[in-house]
Amino acid sequence: MIDAAHGLGTVSRSDPAAWRSFLASWERLDIDRYMADEGAYRLRRYSVLSCRGGGDLLEVAPHEPHYQSIQYNPINGGIERHFLPFEPDTLANPCLSSITRFAVAVARELRGIDDWRVQAHQFRILALAGESGLPTPEGVHRDGADYVLIVLVARHNVTGGVTTLCNRDGSQLQELLLREPLDALLLDDARTRHGVSPIARVSAEQIGYRDALVLTLHAQNSFAIAMRGF
Repeated sequence: MIDAAHGLGTVSRSDPAAWRSFLASWERLDIDRYMADEGAYRLRRYSVLSCRGGGDLLEVAPHEPHYQSIQYNPINGGIERHFLPFEPDTLANPCLSSITRFAVAVARELRGIDDWRVQAHQFRILALAGESGLPTPEGVHRDGADYVLIVLVARHNVTGGVTTLCNRDGSQLQELLLREPLDALLLDDARTRHGVSPIARVSAEQIGYRDALVLTLHAQNSFAIAMRGF
């Protein structure tokens, strides 16, 4: 595990207009229709990025369904899940490219590999009236990647959402709360498991939500499919 927050602190300050646009894109996510618990509390978008040369070349891959085996997601895995892609303006936003390049740079330093496939997820978890929202309905888990970057984008009118980190055998390492925008964790997915506790509204009179950007990084020796420019 690497605490990545210090490396992202300038993202919102370097281009405030881009950060505001990036935040606003979470208002236009789509309902996740693949929830085995039939919950209506998760909204999302999904895109795949290619990062080569340790971050020198960042591109967007052709859109594809998201797939996880039931080994990693016993609740919602085992099928192709078709989500809306990130909006074009979000893909072109310098905040996304800065965050992605940061993650790849750290992964490159740790593994000595230049080329990475990055699965990017925008999540909004809603705390509905009288109900909890589950950031990780599958519980404490691995994602089947090399590294996972979890970036808090926003919290509004919610309690909970505590991240638990465990060894692969399930023994707990740490609990922590991503509280402020751009608080982040970079996890070695092969060596750790992680989960996030439910969220609930603080005030019943206001909407409650937790917004996050999650990047799962997969080391690549080469990229065989054509990419279009990022």
